[in-house]
Amino acid sequence: AFLGNADLEGADLRGADLSYAYLQNANLRGANLCGANLTGAKLSEEQLALAKINWMTVRPNGKRGLL
Repeated sequence: AFLGNADLEGADLRGADLSYAYLQNANLRGANLCGANLTGAKLSEEQLALAKINWMTVRPNGKRGLL
């Protein structure tokens, strides 16, 4: 999915498969990414810091967890 520069503020993306999605410069403030698969997704750590994530969220590096 190409979501570059999209305004996803407050979006409910729980459990979404966003693997290899392009999310550069997307507004993820308050977006719920709990349990989402972000494997290979293009986004910054700053963007992730603004979103809600939990231990089930798969980070862009393929690992689960908050850190």
